[in-house]
Order: sequence, then structure tokens, then C-alpha cells
Amino acid sequence: MDTQNLPVNRKASIAVARLLDRMSDDLELEVIGGFQGIGRPVLISDINRPGLALSGYLDYFANDRVQILGNTEIHYMEQLSPAELESRLQGMFSFEIPAFVLSRGLRPLPVFLDMCNRRGIPVLMSRRTTDELISSIILFLAEEFSSETIVHATAVDCYGVGCLIVGAPGIGKSETALELVERGHRLVADDVVTLKRRREESIVAETSSVVEHHMEIRGVGIIDIKSVYGVGRVRNSERIGLVVELEEWNEDAEYDRTGLSDSFVNLLGVKVPYLLIPVRPGRNIAIIVEVAALTHRLKELGVHPAQQLNQRLMTLMNTSND
Repeated sequence: MDTQNLPVNRKASIAVARLLDRMSDDLELEVIGGFQGIGRPVLISDINRPGLALSGYLDYFANDRVQILGNTEIHYMEQLSPAELESRLQGMFSFEIPAFVLSRGLRPLPVFLDMCNRRGIPVLMSRRTTDELISSIILFLAEEFSSETIVHATAVDCYGVGCLIVGAPGIGKSETALELVERGHRLVADDVVTLKRRREESIVAETSSVVEHHMEIRGVGIIDIKSVYGVGRVRNSERIGLVVELEEWNEDAEYDRTGLSDSFVNLLGVKVPYLLIPVRPGRNIAIIVEVAALTHRLKELGVHPAQQLNQRLMTLMNTSND
């Protein structure tokens, strides 16, 4: 599988408005200041708690991140004299800041809101705890900024293993996936598969919002897997654990017959286990994919069948020589 020429997309920034739009229900977000700056860009997926900046130490101030204010920061500001607080805030606001998000329904001092309003820095307030707020925003931003690409392939959930089936047009990717669905497995996406790299160094396949769970079968046409087989036979996303490439059987090619060594393919910088399966009449590719998925699960548990058999044979040969 050639992964060198895959077009990789990564958002350079997102607007604060997108954070508000996507997370307002989960985090009970409310804009309490800096309304005119809601279009400000967020450039990085991390967050920052500006305690040191409020104390006056601005070296290495991570100003390009969403700033989280909790009990500690709000109560610290309340203990400062008005003149001292304004001086500290002037130092902070000399940097470009995307937005402030307050936890636990806290309200900042009027001087803080006034300065944010004058500079157009959005101030969002949430009813959630600080820990809940931080974890939710980090996960959201990590997904928004994750690298992604679109591939011509088919993704299925086979025995809990996300299998990405690739190959030349007409090789039988959709037919293989259809038989897997018939055998009780779940379709993620066919023909147009979006791959995203997650923070934990994994690749997730997602269905297209346009194509969704439709599939093209030559001779039949377009079918809707969810309508035909039910909602239990589809998934919107799945972590890819195995890449299976189908190719026409080549009599001159040498195919792996032992499985002693594992092969990998690079997807968006992540190594993913890889199998090359030759296709010719009489081979049931769906069953082969099932076995490959089950074998992959065994390997994840530390069981490598081919290596175990090889070790037994080597032990037997050594015993016979003795």
C-alpha cells in the first residue's frame, strides 16, 4: 500500500466560536464577556492555567492556548489590590490570548471583564468542575487538530478489530465487506474512508457524512447497509488495528506462507499491522479477513501462533539431532 502520496490535512486553527458551538451543551458554556472576539483563532490543542502569569511571571507564558480559570485563579485575583490586579492583567493582556474559560460557574472581577471586553477576548463560563472542563476541552481540541486524510478503501469492524481493506478498483473490497456484514460484522465506511490520527498514536476510520453507510455493489447498484441489515451492522467510527490489501494473484510473486515476521504500513505517522492477500477465484476473502482479525487479537494478547509452531519444530529438530 502506497502511503507516501496520501494528502494529509491538518487544521491550522479553529475559531473560539466552534468550541462554543460544539461544546456548549456538554459543558453548559455561556459567553459572559468579549462577545466581539468570538471569531478569534485557537492555534494549538493544549490548554493553560495562567496562575504564574497572574503572579507577574510572564516568561514562557503559554498565551497561545485557551486559558482555564478555576477557584485558585479567581480567588487569587480577589486577594490582590485593585492597582496590583490591574497591573498584572495589563502584563497578561499584552499577549494575544484566544479565550478564557471559567469553571464551576465562577464570575471574574469587573476589572477583568472590562479589560476583556475592551480587547475583544472572549470569556466563557461553564458549570462543570475544573477537571471536567480541562479534560473535555483537551479531547475536543485534540480531535479538531488531528491529522487526517481520505482514502479509497473499505473499513469494517471484524470481531472488534478495525480492518481497513484497500486495493485496486474492482478487486472486491465492497463485496468482501458485504459478506462480512452478512456474517454479523459491522460496516464503518465504504469507498470514501476518512482516517484521523488520535492523540494516543492510533488511527481512527470514520464514515463520510454524505455517503454514510451506503455501498456500491457492481450489478446491484447502491445499497443502504443500515436499512437492509439494521443499525446493529454499522458503526460511525472504529480504531484501525489491521490494514488488509487485496491484489490479483500473481503466479510470479512470492507471498508470505508462514507469517513468522510481521509487516507494518505507515498511516499518518502511525505503524499499523499489514497483510497482503492475493485474490483469485475460489478463495473466500471474507473468511480470510476474519481469521486475520482473530489472529491479530491473539498477537495483541502476546500469542503468536506461527512463532510458537516454529519454536516447537526447532525444539523437535534439536531433540532429534541429540
